[in-house]
Amino acid sequence: MAYQFNSKPCSCHGGEKVIYVANSFISYGPPATVPFSTAPYINTIVKNIEFKQYQLVNFFSDVSSKFVKSFEGYVVDSYQLFYVFPREDDDHNAVTFFGLDIDSCVTDTLCGMPVLVNITHLTYYILNECGNTIQLPPQNSETFIAVFSHPGFGCKAFPDGPTYNCSVTFIAATLRDFYYYGSFFGTNGSCDGYTLGLERIYSGISENVNLCTDKWNGNIATATFILRGTAAAKMFKAGFTVFMP
Repeated sequence: MAYQFNSKPCSCHGGEKVIYVANSFISYGPPATVPFSTAPYINTIVKNIEFKQYQLVNFFSDVSSKFVKSFEGYVVDSYQLFYVFPREDDDHNAVTFFGLDIDSCVTDTLCGMPVLVNITHLTYYILNECGNTIQLPPQNSETFIAVFSHPGFGCKAFPDGPTYNCSVTFIAATLRDFYYYGSFFGTNGSCDGYTLGLERIYSGISENVNLCTDKWNGNIATATFILRGTAAAKMFKAGFTVFMP
């Protein structure tokens, strides 16, 4: 069997140029990621807005559909909060920046998906900050924050470790809005054997939230994420994300 690039598998015909590829060189998974700061890009303009086009390794569109909008109207007006994807009809969709960890999901090959980026935002990862206390900057119209469960949210599944015992505390300089979006738990709210909780302090009042079963939005002065346990069935988990405007 012979293979032609940009074409379906084909048989050899007289005078036709073909390239033979050994099975050991064929990859069926997504391409490898590279640091965002070293990833190649090209400059492009969409709706009179300047973007840099990168190549995305993968995107869990079914899981992250809640974050996807058509790139029109108020989304165009708020373009700095979105990453943009070309569509087959020559128009575009957009995903909120807290719905995709762009820093951990780009590649330096042509095999990825094109994604357009105007600006990136301050980002934290729960699994990278275990045991840490993080002082957040004051809330203003120019400081937006994403907190992801793990590097690669939106393109890589949550990594099941042997056992997690992780807590991360965020302290706000002023009260901050807090929006939690979870795709971490199973249909029975079990979190696949993990426990995931939030301890919040607001106006001197402490509140404990079970993020395996509850959705939570509100204001925080201090918030501590607590992730503990071991995966029971190691089922697919997209992870979770938090948006702080």
